[in-house]
Amino acid sequence: MLTLDGKIADAEGGVGWLDTINHPKDEDYGYSAFIETIDTTVMGNATYQQVLGFDMPFPYKEQKNYVLTRNRSLKEDEYATFITSDHATRLKEIKQEQGKDIWLIGGGEVNTFCLKASLLDEMIVHVMPFIVGKGIPIFSDAELMQHLELTSSKVYSSGVMELRYRVNYR
Repeated sequence: MLTLDGKIADAEGGVGWLDTINHPKDEDYGYSAFIETIDTTVMGNATYQQVLGFDMPFPYKEQKNYVLTRNRSLKEDEYATFITSDHATRLKEIKQEQGKDIWLIGGGEVNTFCLKASLLDEMIVHVMPFIVGKGIPIFSDAELMQHLELTSSKVYSSGVMELRYRVNYR
């Protein structure tokens, strides 16, 4: 999820602004159906730490979880395996494994890394009707350029837009 101005979090890394959006009762924006299509998640360590800090049980217990980090002292904990080096090679190996889809949860540096390494096939973005101003962008590289093909879009009654893109590497 990101704001209309392209941020995935506020300047401090928080997502409390999501609570200010009026969500219709029982609307999960397709999350329940989506989560059934994946068996693996990939995220950066900052995102992982944020998820661990939510006031709820770890939400991805049913999935294999990989955390990309530069901290070589991290190996594995009860929820995730840490990939501390050769990130692109390891992610390419994970993509070749049998199973369901892989969800790249983020953050901005990991999103940029995976796009530059030609590891993304599809992007599903939920644009929230909110402007945060200063914050963490969905991609960390202002010089990044990539062609995307819109494959579907949906607008929810709350003003949330779901955009699905195929990534076309050239």
